[in-house]
Amino acid sequence: MTYNDLEIDEANDIGQQQIVDCQICCSPIEILLIDNGYGIEIIAKRDDD
Repeated sequence: MTYNDLEIDEANDIGQQQIVDCQICCSPIEILLIDNGYGIEIIAKRDDD
């Protein structure tokens, strides 16, 4: 299994939506970072979904 690494800046990235390139296939991925009260939730989906 292959993983993507993400650097998260808690002070600036929480509540933000970002478009990043997949490190594996180079396709864009839409990432939303949410503080759900229990920790950081990362929602990721392909840009074409």
